[in-house]
Amino acid sequence: MGGQVFGNFGMAASHKSASAVSQSNARVALAQGRAKRGQAYGHAARVELENEVAGEQAAENMSRLRKAQRQAGAAARVSRAASGFSTEGSGSQAEVSVLSRYEQAAADMVHARSLADVSARFNATMQRRAGDIALQGAAAEAEHDMYEARIARMKAHNAQQAAWVSLGAQAVGAVVGGIAGGWEGAMQGFKAGEGVGSIYGAALPGTVESQGGRNKQSEADFSAILSKGLEMWLGK
Repeated sequence: MGGQVFGNFGMAASHKSASAVSQSNARVALAQGRAKRGQAYGHAARVELENEVAGEQAAENMSRLRKAQRQAGAAARVSRAASGFSTEGSGSQAEVSVLSRYEQAAADMVHARSLADVSARFNATMQRRAGDIALQGAAAEAEHDMYEARIARMKAHNAQQAAWVSLGAQAVGAVVGGIAGGWEGAMQGFKAGEGVGSIYGAALPGTVESQGGRNKQSEADFSAILSKGLEMWLGK
């Protein structure tokens, strides 16, 4: 039995191992992508929750500010009444000044809260987007690994098939040659079988023959035997 048979069986095992590794890499890539997406979505949810809490706190602060504004306005009116000033003039101006300061503080508070809300929502959106991109990249990497696994499986099938074809051709060649010409004929038939296997394997990706391991001598022996057989058949 020729070394190419053993070589192709070995190549088949190697390709199967490579296919398993590629499939494992694909599963790992997908798992990592999903983990990154889950982490990003978790960060986004936390940002949104913190933003919601900040909004509630801002509403409470606004309520306290308005309460203080009303109290300050009432105090200004009491002070004006106690001073004997009318509702116009300097007494009124003092009350307006107090209320204006509170209105400005309220406006500043609303503006700051609005900016914080927009920033938080944007941050959460970007976190989710980053998670989606990470998963897409992992899916693309996994698809490439699965493609490599499919190619390796195909090569394993080819190498195994080439080994069996070569083995079968050698056996048939030896039997037929032995019937026709005894021991010498069996050896010639065996070599011719090797040539058949070499020619067949050269046409299949992933075999020893397709990677430069063709048995040129066996192929030549097969061609010579085939030519001699044709000459004998045509001469009859």
